[in-house]
Amino acid sequence: MNSTSIVGLILLMVGGLVLSVPAYGQPKSILDKTIFVDYGERFHADAYVVPTESPDSARIAVFFRMANDFLTFVKVTDPNDVAGNYKAPMAVGIEVRDTLGVIRQRHRWEDIAYTTTFDETNSKNAYHYGWVVLTVPPGSYRISLEILQQKESSQKKITIPTVSFNPSRPMRQLTAPLFVMPVSKGGVELLEPFVLSGNVAFSSRDARALILLNDRESVDYRYVIRQLPYGPRDIQWWSVSETEGDVRSSTTRFPRVSDQATTHDPYLEVGEVGHRSVDIALVEIPIPVTVLVPGNYQIELVRAGTTDTLTMPFRIMWEMMPLALRNIDYAINLMRYIVSEETVDSLDDGSDVERRTKLMGWWRTQDPTLTTTFNERLAEFYKRADQAFFAFSTIQEPDGANSERGRIYVLYGPPTDIRNELPVDGEARVVWTYANQVNKVITFGIDDKGIYRIRRATAFNAPEIPPAENR
Repeated sequence: MNSTSIVGLILLMVGGLVLSVPAYGQPKSILDKTIFVDYGERFHADAYVVPTESPDSARIAVFFRMANDFLTFVKVTDPNDVAGNYKAPMAVGIEVRDTLGVIRQRHRWEDIAYTTTFDETNSKNAYHYGWVVLTVPPGSYRISLEILQQKESSQKKITIPTVSFNPSRPMRQLTAPLFVMPVSKGGVELLEPFVLSGNVAFSSRDARALILLNDRESVDYRYVIRQLPYGPRDIQWWSVSETEGDVRSSTTRFPRVSDQATTHDPYLEVGEVGHRSVDIALVEIPIPVTVLVPGNYQIELVRAGTTDTLTMPFRIMWEMMPLALRNIDYAINLMRYIVSEETVDSLDDGSDVERRTKLMGWWRTQDPTLTTTFNERLAEFYKRADQAFFAFSTIQEPDGANSERGRIYVLYGPPTDIRNELPVDGEARVVWTYANQVNKVITFGIDDKGIYRIRRATAFNAPEIPPAENR
């Protein structure tokens, strides 16, 4: 199969994967072991302040989420407990300290987490949520959270940036921006917080920044969202243009925890507040996340008619960015599955920054959704490479993505059926069937070195795929 036909095939299959390929689910004999991979921080928290009817107090809502990997699950044995097949107690300790470091409040939050499958119990990328609402007097506070009774982990405790309730200084920022994603439930607009430690998820389609300020009256603001320079260790994408606009703060509309919020969906609602006891206003800034790329940004908020400016940093984070894409040498090496050797050589020429730029540029030409910067084909290709790396890793083939089974998996995704053949005489064989749009049956044989080789590949109205050593 030449490089052109492979490119066409991967673009066809990746583009339609979500709707067509996994119709039967992934066979149990190919486990997605990437659920055990550490993709980074897995315990996050955010907070915001809302006024109360008393001028001497405010409420701080603290949201947090934790990965299943932190929790200790046991099998559910009670037939009346139908929430899931496995459950784990969740407990989070919360400390509130003032600017002198004195502990003002301690709280313990508890709930039960459920999963359906055993694999989910060890997942580092499946999360459960929780929240508490604290009442505090005027002042500035640092809030620390710790998962209690957790498994051993280096990420045992997190601290939220300082939260303030001191309504005496105009344009004083009370909390870091709370980033949310608008959703609709039953005809009601809700806001789903990202709970990403003050950051925005790259794969989201829409986002807003909720900023609480000390304003006596509604005020007009000019905002600018600006990309910051990449650091020496950052994966560099491309430059994006500044976004600017005008907004007006509201002194009557504030967020609150929605009655529809659950440990899976921590929703907020923004509603009218009839009585306002202190000078607090809400500014809502649209974040054009669909045109932004992963990296560092800042929001500049300028009060109309003045030079008073607030600067608020944040990140666009690709939280589950495939590991195969993080190493530029490895990422380019995998491209040989879908492009010619000449194209690989071209991509591989230059410094790390130049090669990364060329690789991202090639994938931009294959993006199925040009209205967003999140590239589904790129994400799926390297996600499959991650899955193949772990699923097909053996002593003989330590890099499963660079095995023949890995090549087929990266190109076509998970087979719909796997059958082992153990003849009395001859080599053992494994047959992968794709009873979907791929419409292929591929037979692997295990040679005398323990390496899986393609022995036969048939396809409807298509040529056979030759073994790798014959290409």
